[in-house]
Amino acid sequence: MPGTWDANIKLLTAVDDGQDFAVDTVDKNSNFDVLANVEIGSRLNEVVTRHDLFAYVRNLSQSNILASQNFGEVLTPQVNQTRNLEIRLDFNVPANGWPANEGDVLEVVASYKVSAGVNSDYSAARSQLFIISVGN
Repeated sequence: MPGTWDANIKLLTAVDDGQDFAVDTVDKNSNFDVLANVEIGSRLNEVVTRHDLFAYVRNLSQSNILASQNFGEVLTPQVNQTRNLEIRLDFNVPANGWPANEGDVLEVVASYKVSAGVNSDYSAARSQLFIISVGN
């Protein structure tokens, strides 16, 4: 739980396209989503102006980035309440499939920024590991 002046990524996970449950494998030719559950503390939420999520899918087996996405939106302050949101990012497979080999180990890494005027609070998280499969 973040402090009243903090914001955190509470959960970051890769899920099947349009679903809500974490994946163990992603087919080389399939889309998937990334879910980020975020929380903004009650005091920060009273002066918040914007939030941004920066997400990267890393191939740990080959030490490279397969895909990245950014999300951002303006927020309206809320008085004396914690804000909990779920951000869903849709990762669509490139035309020739994900640039990865069967058995490659992937993870999602993300940073979360909450702005309150000129002040910002940051958080970072990593997902569970998942694997590229072929034909599953």
